[in-house]
Amino acid sequence: MKNLSLSLALVTLAIPAAAEKKPGEVASVEKVEIKGEAKPGGNVVAVVHVKLEKDWHVQSNKPSEPNLIPTELKLSPTPGVKPGAIQYPEGKAEKVVGLAKPLSVYDGDFQVSVLLSLEARAKLPLTIPAMLSYQACRGGSCSPPKRLKFDITLGGGAKPK
Repeated sequence: MKNLSLSLALVTLAIPAAAEKKPGEVASVEKVEIKGEAKPGGNVVAVVHVKLEKDWHVQSNKPSEPNLIPTELKLSPTPGVKPGAIQYPEGKAEKVVGLAKPLSVYDGDFQVSVLLSLEARAKLPLTIPAMLSYQACRGGSCSPPKRLKFDITLGGGAKPK
């Protein structure tokens, strides 16, 4: 897995995510953190902070079985920005009663990050529509797959903390 590193000084901005948790949802996007300075011709890293309800898990991005639904972050094409590879955490091995092999899962809180390259002609602020798809399970019982929509916002008056 590639390590995202930038040789410039990083500025961290915590941007509230646009995804409000709905009743019955197991996952929520707590915030989207922007590392680096969003400026035309520059690079930033967007870190999506995901929170799961207690005792629930989702399959990792690389599930242990091909028929399981992976957790995936997708960004809509947005003029002026080119996303790089999406970095997912390593899955945790979880033994589930009735299955021979442990599952590769995320539980609790986890982060997914993506390097965003801004074109020299990018006009800020920029809003990148994003979606986290997942299937939440408690033990061996799973709910239907879900899609959590939110926005990644770059530039436009957010002050560094």
